[in-house]
Amino acid sequence: MKSNARIPLILGGVVAVAVIAGTLYMRNPAQGPGDAGPDLAEAGRVQPAPATAPAAPPARGQGRNVRTGDGSLDDQLVSQLGKRAEMREEYAARTRELKERSAARFASEQVDPAWAPAKETELSTLADSPAYEQAGAKPRRLSVDCRSSMCRLDGEFESRGQAEDWIMMYMSSVGGKMPNSIVSRTQAPDGSTRVEIYGRGR
Repeated sequence: MKSNARIPLILGGVVAVAVIAGTLYMRNPAQGPGDAGPDLAEAGRVQPAPATAPAAPPARGQGRNVRTGDGSLDDQLVSQLGKRAEMREEYAARTRELKERSAARFASEQVDPAWAPAKETELSTLADSPAYEQAGAKPRRLSVDCRSSMCRLDGEFESRGQAEDWIMMYMSSVGGKMPNSIVSRTQAPDGSTRVEIYGRGR
């Protein structure tokens, strides 16, 4: 083959190599000959271990000493129970004092024969209503005594529950017939309960 005939073949080969090289360069111009592709780089990267999540706080009400701004809930509960016990003691002390004063006044009065019998009948009639028996709150024994302005009711019941039901029903029915009344309860070891009521009858 003559040298003139080889020139077009050489030029064609050079052009082909240039085209191939240009195509490869345009596909990934930033990579050098030894660079790995982006997907391979991400696949080979070691992912850091996730940070440990902080422990969740205890649910409200769990644990014995949940702190608040004013102290623990236990401390607040003990304080409230203490205040309630103190209030009950104060109420019981006032009731005892009022009962003693009312009993002393009742004992110091003379019987007014023109007023006392009629008042005793009125109060006894209210206490003898069939509604008490229907409600299971009829006393086993009940006495009514009046003097010149004060009256005293003394009743005995089989249980504390019976006594409380009777007191609620009787005091709501007596109304203004015996205002300024003081009620006291005494429970026996067998569960029976004595109720004393002192009140001003006029």
